Amino acid sequence: MMKKTISLILAAAMILSMAACGGQGAAASSAAQQASAPSSGEAAPSAALEAPAPAAAQSSAAEPSSAPAEREPRVLVVYFSSANTASADVVSGATPRADGLGSTAYLAQLIHDEVGGDLVEITPETDYPVEYNATTDVAKREQDDNARPAFQPLGVNPEDYDVIFVGYPVWWYTLPMLLYTFFDTYDFSGKTIVPFNTHEGSRDGGTYREIAAFEPNAAVLDGLAVNGRSVGADTADAVKTWLDGLAL
Repeated sequence: MMKKTISLILAAAMILSMAACGGQGAAASSAAQQASAPSSGEAAPSAALEAPAPAAAQSSAAEPSSAPAEREPRVLVVYFSSANTASADVVSGATPRADGLGSTAYLAQLIHDEVGGDLVEITPETDYPVEYNATTDVAKREQDDNARPAFQPLGVNPEDYDVIFVGYPVWWYTLPMLLYTFFDTYDFSGKTIVPFNTHEGSRDGGTYREIAAFEPNAAVLDGLAVNGRSVGADTADAVKTWLDGLAL
């Protein structure tokens, strides 16, 4: 009887001990969960703040600007000079030059030296006479007939340029009819035209206004008129002053 009683007491003690251990384990698990959870006044860390920035966002600041560079304007200096040999620009009455250029051709060269680009001569298909009076007779006849004398291929298309300098001698107080052919041939809409000319007292003869009428959709700037007899080395200073005033 005594042995049975002791056995029951030991069994009860074991049951109580196991119950106590189970309660302590549950309490410890609950305490661990409470410790890992944020307090009511503390926000959980943001995954977005912890994650690294995307590769594209990191490298965009270091990438150079892709804006295209501004293109330099293309410049053409095109001119007509009545010198058909190595004599002179006979209609302007210029004295023959040691370099063999007529006064209009020489003026065109001075301008080209300053502005660069391409230099092209307008050459008529039929040469004008070299002798002064004979040339003026032909020029007057062309004007009376409202003629459009042809010129040889230029080798370039003037419409491909942004700024076109156009030079000529004044004939009978206006443009040589060859220049009428030139402006009839090309459309300079949206371009900048800069006229220049030689003369024997009539200055530009109203030709700059004529050019503006030929090309109403172009910007025609103030031209340079030089007396053909005075064209020489000192003309370079006049050319530079004129170009500076244009602010091209």
